[in-house]
Amino acid sequence: MTKRIAHVDDDPDIRDAVARILEKNGYEVEHYLTMKDFIASLEQNSNPPDLAILDVMVESMDAGLTAYAEIQKNHPSIQTIFLTSLGDMIRQYFDKESDKWVCVMEKPVEPDSLLSVIEDRLSQSSNNQTGKAY
Repeated sequence: MTKRIAHVDDDPDIRDAVARILEKNGYEVEHYLTMKDFIASLEQNSNPPDLAILDVMVESMDAGLTAYAEIQKNHPSIQTIFLTSLGDMIRQYFDKESDKWVCVMEKPVEPDSLLSVIEDRLSQSSNNQTGKAY
C-alpha cells in the first residue's frame, strides 16, 4: 500500500522539491499552505496520512509546534517530522523524555537524508501497529 505523507510549508520551492523527492520514491503527497488547513483536513478525513512533515513558522512563529501538540493529542498514530530552517533551536520546546520521538531536520535537506528519516519513522509506526517494540 502506498504511504501517504502530508507536507505543510508556505514556501512553494520547498513544497515542490519535497514533493518531487517523495513522489519519485513512491509516496503519495498531500500539500498544505497552513497548519489550519492541515488540521481541518484531519478532522474531515477518516483516513489520516501515515506521516506529516511540518514547518514550524507557517502562519505564525509557532504554528508547527501548536499543530504538533494537537496531532499528538488527537491523531497519535501519525508520525511527524519537523523540516525547519530553525533546526535544533526548537528542541527546547520539548521535554527531555520526548527527544526519542521528536524528529527535527534542518532546511535545506539532502534527499537521501529525508528519505532515510521518513523510512525510519514509518517503520516505527509499523512496528507499533504490530505490537513490536522499537
